Amino acid sequence: MADATIHVLLVEDSPTDARLLREALEGVAPGRFVVTHMERLHEALQCLKEARFDVLLLDLGLPDSQGLQTFTQVYTQAPAVPIVILTSLNDETLALEAVRAGAQDYLPKAQLAGHTLVRAMRYGCSPETDATPVG
Repeated sequence: MADATIHVLLVEDSPTDARLLREALEGVAPGRFVVTHMERLHEALQCLKEARFDVLLLDLGLPDSQGLQTFTQVYTQAPAVPIVILTSLNDETLALEAVRAGAQDYLPKAQLAGHTLVRAMRYGCSPETDATPVG
């Protein structure tokens, strides 16, 4: 994640959380991130067929998919795209399961400060990552 534009697929059903994520990224590196936002898993899976992304930010609780099944479907379709799981405070156990299954990292939504988000994305895109959670 040097100085190039980073293409992010954000899969998040909360418009408020999606806005906060966009603002956090823009606050850290204006113009550096191109964010494509999908609210449902089936939309995200279709988008992954049509475009290339550098990183995927994934909420595991979507209207059309819940829990580890959400991660599994995305990971099966795009195993080479680093995935950072977005969690609520009570979903940390589920997020750790996703990391064990292949996600690069997870980030509690309560910690959506710009630098924390970028750190998680950078970690996910790093070639030397071994899927061990940070922080």
